[in-house]
Amino acid sequence: MQEETASALEILKGAMRLEREGREFYLKAAEATRDQKGRETFTALADDEEKHFILLKREHDALAGGRTWADLPEVRKVRIDLAKPLFPEGEGALQKAVTKGSGDLDALLFGLGIETKSYDLYRRAALDTSNTTGRALFEFLAAQERGHFDILMMRYEHLAGPVGWQA
Repeated sequence: MQEETASALEILKGAMRLEREGREFYLKAAEATRDQKGRETFTALADDEEKHFILLKREHDALAGGRTWADLPEVRKVRIDLAKPLFPEGEGALQKAVTKGSGDLDALLFGLGIETKSYDLYRRAALDTSNTTGRALFEFLAAQERGHFDILMMRYEHLAGPVGWQA
């Protein structure tokens, strides 16, 4: 049990770091983007990353304090197929499929990479966590990151196409 807690604490620390980095990136991207819809998207993603950080910190603090996983009301049960990676062909295939263009496209591509890393971390953690409350947290966060990935990919497709951010 102590080994599982130590492993969970390491995962949570890494996850908190990823959420902080993601938030900082999205805030910078919001400032830099040329489009209002883009700013709104990046700001909303930054807000979500902050919420994720808070959830992760509460769990980390509970485990580090010798308690068990905290049952967080914000974490709702989600159905997600943990056997499937976010981008089945891997990050290299994503970079080939989504080529770099303007600054906004670069920001979206970078964001897709962040979400892929976060999703993969939470997916693996959910599969490796035997505690049902801990697993529920990681499944919830994996589903959140998948949603972020989908938003960014949709924005990329619209921006790369003739209609820009307007769709």
